[in-house]
Amino acid sequence: MPNISVISINIADMTVAIDFYCNKLGFEISTQYDDCLVSLKHEPIPIVLCQVELNTQVQYPRESQVVIGLQVEDLVASIQQYKLLGIKVLYDEPRECPPGIYNAIVDPFGNVIELLEYR
Repeated sequence: MPNISVISINIADMTVAIDFYCNKLGFEISTQYDDCLVSLKHEPIPIVLCQVELNTQVQYPRESQVVIGLQVEDLVASIQQYKLLGIKVLYDEPRECPPGIYNAIVDPFGNVIELLEYR
């Protein structure tokens, strides 16, 4: 079976992406390969920001897409903090899912990121 070796997030502006993923979500830069490709520290699977020309216009959750899920200890507190930082949150309240509760945020480029609190 193949192993996932990297998660690539397509973004349309590297400066805005670094601000969002590092300053707001808390990731750190591992390697800046050039102006269009930046790797974030994340073990064991690196996350790479890849600059593209256009933002996405995904109709979450109705369209096929890959969605990154970030585990959080306290979903309600995380959502409150992200709202204070001006991050778009998709649902007013946490939603139930088989392993716990979740909500979703949207990066400045239209990429959806689910936040999961396992119970």
